[in-house]
Amino acid sequence: MRGRSLLLALAFLVLLPDVVMACPVCFDRDDEARIAFLATTALLTFLPLGLVVGTTVWLRKRAQDLDDDED
Repeated sequence: MRGRSLLLALAFLVLLPDVVMACPVCFDRDDEARIAFLATTALLTFLPLGLVVGTTVWLRKRAQDLDDDED
């Protein structure tokens, strides 16, 4: 099954290269569009990481506060 999928992907790549290209923004020569693409990529990369780190810090502080209240 894996070989068949690889063969199909290679056939698409050779026969229909426009189908397998990434979005047009990736290859746009317009600097404004390229900067917007990179900014969006950075946002979508760092936002989840920030949420995980923020939640971890909040949980540690909350656990420490609850531990201090017990003493």
